[in-house]
Amino acid sequence: MGEVKVQNYLNPITLEADLFVKTFEKLSVNFKYIDKNLIHTLNRIMTSIEKFLDQNNQEIVNTAKSRLVERAEMAGIEQCYRCSKCKMDFGKSIERAAEHVATQCNKKAPRSLRQERPIALSKKTKSLLTMDLNKFFTDHLLIADKLKSIPEYEVIETQLLSLVKPLFPNEPLRVYRFGSRLTGIGERDSDVDIFLDIGDTFKIFENRASHGTIEKLNKVFKAMKNLPKIWKIVVKVDKARVPIIKVYNDSTGIECDIGFSNSLGVINTKLVEHIFEIQPIARYMCLFLKKWLHRTGLNEDYSTYSIVLMVIYFLQIREVVPSVEFLQKRIDFNKAISIGPWLGTFVSCTLNEIKMDKVPTTATNVQMHLKLFFEFYLQFEFKTNVVCPYLGKLVKIEELEKQMPTWYMYYVECSPADRMIELKKAMIVQDPIQLNHNVTKGVDEFRFRDLIEYMRLSTQIIPTTKKEE
Repeated sequence: MGEVKVQNYLNPITLEADLFVKTFEKLSVNFKYIDKNLIHTLNRIMTSIEKFLDQNNQEIVNTAKSRLVERAEMAGIEQCYRCSKCKMDFGKSIERAAEHVATQCNKKAPRSLRQERPIALSKKTKSLLTMDLNKFFTDHLLIADKLKSIPEYEVIETQLLSLVKPLFPNEPLRVYRFGSRLTGIGERDSDVDIFLDIGDTFKIFENRASHGTIEKLNKVFKAMKNLPKIWKIVVKVDKARVPIIKVYNDSTGIECDIGFSNSLGVINTKLVEHIFEIQPIARYMCLFLKKWLHRTGLNEDYSTYSIVLMVIYFLQIREVVPSVEFLQKRIDFNKAISIGPWLGTFVSCTLNEIKMDKVPTTATNVQMHLKLFFEFYLQFEFKTNVVCPYLGKLVKIEELEKQMPTWYMYYVECSPADRMIELKKAMIVQDPIQLNHNVTKGVDEFRFRDLIEYMRLSTQIIPTTKKEE
């Protein structure tokens, strides 16, 4: 009889498990922090293993005719990562793949595969739209007012400066806070936006982050990784227009978005804060609509800032909020602050000075204005018009650039293709300070239609009031 041929056997699950263990052990050396998603995933892995072992207890062993492939023989197999949505390859780097998913990947199906889905208001959204607004604002204003200034911010600033000073011993340092917490529409789970000025760069504008800015980010990122008891890294976003480090401050329990370029967020916050101060109904509406964005799921595609600008523009059209152009025309240009090409100064005013009426903030009146807000944008011709808080009036897309100030024209003339505002989008909401920035440029036709449909359904749910107070 001839020699018996031995058949090698390798369970694909063995190979997959071996690859997972090797990757897990390698990553756990550098990534020593946890989050709720990681814990949930690891629990799923353990549950799946237990279920598999309970259901499959028949063991295969080495025989005269078969041999199990040993672990050492699997060493040549490596995993490569690819995004099937974006058709991008990341080689063997799971870190690059994770960063892509977190910062760049279009998390929707390719346009050719997507279909319009029916939109319906959830029970929670309907409840929000019909609830007693007196109670809503009593609860949310109390929290938002408190979050404008709390001792935890000083703790974060102190710990951040202590971390950064040894890294840049010869550079002036300053921490600027901005965003929804500072404007008065923050919530307990809102992050803190921080501009970390290293080297007196407040007046410098970068349309794209410079090499120097990325170096600063990487240096601080590396130092934070060495202090996991204080800073727990969520993600490093270094490929964005404004790169940031998303980090959890363990001492305060607050998540921070730390940027190293583009101080315009600080200027925008001061502008929004001033408008909220002189016309409080703007703040009330934004508080409610921020919650509405979350309840409908639109917050995945629309930032709080974009809805704030839409509220301001709506009130400008109703002639109860001044245009940003008006506020900037009254300044002393010799004393004005510019962030690169962008004018960062505006004049504070009262409604009496500009002969505008203060809109009552009773629950009934806010509710009516929310309904009017939805109705306004349902009728707004987004294909031909711009949401333009800078001018505060109806502006056709083809007329926008002709009505922009000289500093916009000087800036875009240097490199029109790279510096002009993106106009060929589903909707255009222009930043009132950085005039070449469409804050909704990432919204595609599908999510634009979702916004309009949610507005239409919401208008039907909001109770109708008889007259304006």
